[in-house]
Amino acid sequence: MANSTGKAPPDERRKGLAFLDELRQFHHSRGSPFKKIPAVGGKELDLHGLYTRVTTLGGFAKVSEKNQWGEIVEEFNFPRSCSNAAFALKQYYLRYLEKYEKVHHFGEDDDEVPPGNPKPQLPIGAIPSSYNYQQHSVSERAVAIL
Repeated sequence: MANSTGKAPPDERRKGLAFLDELRQFHHSRGSPFKKIPAVGGKELDLHGLYTRVTTLGGFAKVSEKNQWGEIVEEFNFPRSCSNAAFALKQYYLRYLEKYEKVHHFGEDDDEVPPGNPKPQLPIGAIPSSYNYQQHSVSERAVAIL
């Protein structure tokens, strides 16, 4: 985050910019690019700081489960007038960072199919290449009940 002067040290700023570049590439590859950094309370959101803090606490699911968004808000020094900051942080994390976290922090597969390569689906009325004969099997017990 920022120091007492309100500005990040040069090394932290460099890390933050590198993180943003990687995050933009990630979103671009998924067909969900973003051009503008979100703002909370009129202040540009430090996505790198938010990602680092949430992953330190165990990730989005744990932070949400323990309802720690209010604690995280305090670290960002948003104006007191910004009463919905915790909600905004959670929503921005979901929008910009949650999928990135799953892939880069937890090593999960990126299950979304990129645009232009939709999952193959049979057209309506098409005949499947295999048939489930088991759907017609009725157990003796079921017959006795009828």
